[in-house]
Amino acid sequence: MKALLVGVGGFGSGWYRRLRNQYGEVALAVADRDESHRSRIEGDGVPFYTSITEAIEQEKPDVLLNVTPRHVHKEINSIAFDYKLPVFSEKPIADNYEDAKAMVERAEQEQIPYMIAENYRRFPVVRKLKQLLVEGTIGDIVTVDGEFYRNLDKPIENKLDVLEELVVHHFDLVRYLTGREVGKVFATYRHQLHIVMDMQAGIIATFTCSTRSKGKHTEWAGNWRIEGTEGCLELIDSQIVLTKDGETTLFNEFSDVESPGAFSEFLLALEEGREAETSAKDYLKNQALAHYTRQSIRENQMVDTSSSWGYGPMIVRNFLETEFSAPGVSHNGKGLTLGKRLFSKADFDTPIMFLGYTEIPPGASIGYHGHREDEEVYIILEGTGVMTVNGEQRQVKPGDIVLNKPWWKHGLENNSEEPLRAIIFEVKKG
Repeated sequence: MKALLVGVGGFGSGWYRRLRNQYGEVALAVADRDESHRSRIEGDGVPFYTSITEAIEQEKPDVLLNVTPRHVHKEINSIAFDYKLPVFSEKPIADNYEDAKAMVERAEQEQIPYMIAENYRRFPVVRKLKQLLVEGTIGDIVTVDGEFYRNLDKPIENKLDVLEELVVHHFDLVRYLTGREVGKVFATYRHQLHIVMDMQAGIIATFTCSTRSKGKHTEWAGNWRIEGTEGCLELIDSQIVLTKDGETTLFNEFSDVESPGAFSEFLLALEEGREAETSAKDYLKNQALAHYTRQSIRENQMVDTSSSWGYGPMIVRNFLETEFSAPGVSHNGKGLTLGKRLFSKADFDTPIMFLGYTEIPPGASIGYHGHREDEEVYIILEGTGVMTVNGEQRQVKPGDIVLNKPWWKHGLENNSEEPLRAIIFEVKKG
């Protein structure tokens, strides 16, 4: 594996040392248009170029690390994409949201792996907090409140640039910890930045940020309080406090959680041929939140952010036009029935197992059966028949909808002279 590191000034010099010290299996070359930066790697035997294209053509790297200032990201990534090189880049994706969307779209269209070096979610304490949430320690999340207080050595010249330079990390944490997206955002910025986020599943999140604080500093990930239906989790100064059932538990040792570095995740994703965690496609949602927060501050109103979730195309399937599967006996019933599987489990993000169209000829039936903890719904479209639920029989007709709860037994027989047609779907216990 050979990597081309573009940029060894600022963050780039830190990445150079990290790659040299932690990734000995990766051969390294460096490109930086500032000739004076050559001195930073002299004596290490690492090739240095002032031309990125020359470096790519001479070294033929397998991946490119883009650690340049954000206003250069678009240019460097475009060069890498021209050579079909996988890109691992510092955040933000680009200097502005429109350019960021264009870069992500190009990488997607050309199937070029592209990942952003998001590291706050990789802190062991954050991974532990996520683990506790996934385990359901506090039940369903209700509210999330974060705060970040620092007095930066080098103030950000345009105060709203704090959104892309810093707060984008915390947007990522809100999404990572909850597993939900932000639907609306409202923000104000005078002496401090205040953000209110209306999220999926009815979660309300807030975030307060000051980069000129005179008080105690928070850690870079900030402090967080997450209230759930069964308890509360707080991340304070790199420790986690769980309050539940009147008792308090402290977590300050995190060796039981895996927290691989961002570049390690990038290399592993390439090896396994999968989308990397904090891929640019996913990370674009964080930059979208920075973009919409700017808009909210400018317009002094709540802004809808849901268009940034990355909706796919409308999904429409016609049960009349879909081909039938081969006729078969259904649950040891009488005769042969016909079916069309319109949607399978893989089509849904929720616990729906399938949705299908069934046609039961006269005299045939779906045998009496049950689905343990799953629920199943029959929607009668045409024809009539006898529905049996837990031993009780009822004649059903078009328009009838029959609910079969977990552990209930049910069957459907066509006792008429015409075909009985129905839509059936099954839902797994969540």
